[in-house]
Amino acid sequence: MPISLYFLAVVLFIASWTDWKQRIIPNSLLLPFFFVALIVNTAVMGIRGLLWSFEGLLAGFALLLVPYLLSGIGAGDVKLLMLIGTFGGVRLAVGAFLLGAVIGGFFSLGVILYNMISKQKISTLPYGIPLTLGTVFCIFSGNGM
Repeated sequence: MPISLYFLAVVLFIASWTDWKQRIIPNSLLLPFFFVALIVNTAVMGIRGLLWSFEGLLAGFALLLVPYLLSGIGAGDVKLLMLIGTFGGVRLAVGAFLLGAVIGGFFSLGVILYNMISKQKISTLPYGIPLTLGTVFCIFSGNGM
């Protein structure tokens, strides 16, 4: 596994935890890791690694821009997918996006069922968790890199 993915694992764990507990993925967590991804990928792959990181960053942004503009997700989720792309390139960003959407759909069904039988209602879903699970699945299935 490339060294950059160890850094990504750390940020994904922390982002998922804060998204679950506080419904926010803080910029103070994500911003330093953008630089880590750029530095590590450039050190390992040279200029191609830098370009690969920027391509992944742009892919992550493009994939979640419309849902963000429609108020379907928060800016932290967009930045998290951008960071996933910065670490793992376009392929990982797209894979995390697609699998995250499927996993998020299942989470949503669970929330709907829970709300039907419970007096306490859930109104938001921390989308960082499905993105994290989609990313992890892509990496371990070999389809993300």
